[in-house]
Amino acid sequence: MRGLPPRGEAAICCCPAGACCRILPPMNKTYLYVSISVSGASVLAVEILGTRIIGPFYGVDLFLWSALISVTLAALAAGYWLGGRWADRGPAMGRFSSLFVAAGLWLVLLPALRGTAMEIARPLPHRAELLSAAAMLFFPPLAVLGMVSPYALKLRVRSVGEVGRSAGNLYAVSTLASVGAALLVGFVLVPNFGVKSLASAIGIILAATGAAGFFIGRVFSAGRRPRAAGEPQSQ
Repeated sequence: MRGLPPRGEAAICCCPAGACCRILPPMNKTYLYVSISVSGASVLAVEILGTRIIGPFYGVDLFLWSALISVTLAALAAGYWLGGRWADRGPAMGRFSSLFVAAGLWLVLLPALRGTAMEIARPLPHRAELLSAAAMLFFPPLAVLGMVSPYALKLRVRSVGEVGRSAGNLYAVSTLASVGAALLVGFVLVPNFGVKSLASAIGIILAATGAAGFFIGRVFSAGRRPRAAGEPQSQ
């Protein structure tokens, strides 16, 4: 039928009533699921690492966990809000990949930023100091990672009729990755490796995921352009 994408490719309608479509190659779909897994796993890993990064200074108690959970949820909420609006301005694989690079660079620098954040928060009362230090260290990368899910959904959805299924699949994959990361980090990695090494490793994995997205987007989308309704497909 005229206007349908070639077999094996997904078309994302970007104009009213499908007036034009942007083709999403199959490899890009695979990358979206891999990247959403990396993002979900990283969120839980960072939250757990937070207890080891600032816990030695403030104590690992109810106040610390409350601060980390509050900062994580607030950062994700902000990321969802920003990511949805940024995606609506024009979804692109390059922009999506840049989120991973930004979050990864922050995590690589996280151990070096710890002293500065705690020094800034020191004059505050204990609970406010703890919450402020956690926010300064973890809010930025977690907010950026929160932007990943709505942006991935924008890239993945092909039609209004499959929004629910696509959203469910993406969030299920992300959540399962978070469960795996919580078990792996808590039971295996933290007891056997240093916190600085783990934070750097997560940052490098995120940055590598972003770099892979830049490469995949360039290779598999080269030469593609929006196609007007009724325009014949190139053979």
